[in-house]
Amino acid sequence: MPESNYGEERVVRFGLASRLAHWSNAICFVLLLVTGAALVFPSFGHAVGPEGMRAFRQIHRVVAVPFAFLAPLIMILGDPKALGNWLKEIFSWSKTDLEFILAYPREFFGLKAKLPEQGKFNAGEKLNSLLTLFGCLMMAITGFIMLYPGRFSPAVVGWAHPLHSLGALVIGGVIIGHAYLSLLHPHSKESIKGMIWGTVSARFAREHHAKWYREAVKLRVQPAMRPIEGEEIDSIA
Repeated sequence: MPESNYGEERVVRFGLASRLAHWSNAICFVLLLVTGAALVFPSFGHAVGPEGMRAFRQIHRVVAVPFAFLAPLIMILGDPKALGNWLKEIFSWSKTDLEFILAYPREFFGLKAKLPEQGKFNAGEKLNSLLTLFGCLMMAITGFIMLYPGRFSPAVVGWAHPLHSLGALVIGGVIIGHAYLSLLHPHSKESIKGMIWGTVSARFAREHHAKWYREAVKLRVQPAMRPIEGEEIDSIA
């Protein structure tokens, strides 16, 4: 992505409810991943001992409840409009999104890449959201089956265990890639500020989410958002 000097104006990307939902989900998943690893891998279990295993098992069961319900509840009660817009975006894919996915591996590994313009969520963020959404659903359903095995057939319980582990591996991989891009990648680490403070630089918004930025300029929703160089507001489609 090109880096231009657009000044240090800040624009709002995420509201309070979105940030609380994001971090509640992330904290719960990390706790579940660590405690779940102790339950699955014997060497980890031996390291924490019998008392540690009992504590980890209890933590795993308790944290599973907010993991399944807290983030959706925060969004439904706190900002249902943002929830609807997020769902609409992550299930809306265009040709430019597919072009972004094909070109992004070069950008991910620090090579030069020509990426098509993106909306508020780029195609990588949409894919990350879909994997997280369906992965969390699978984890919640299989976790419930494993917690109450007597209510289900042996075959269903038998399938729940490997699917639960598969879900943990998928979401764990997604989180590692997400953390790398948010904290370490030179072109995208500005994005973590949006999820902590709610705002990103206007320069970052223009260069990484140009479609969303243009639409926001047209609607005049944020004073710090000005037309991209060479464009007039009235000419924005």
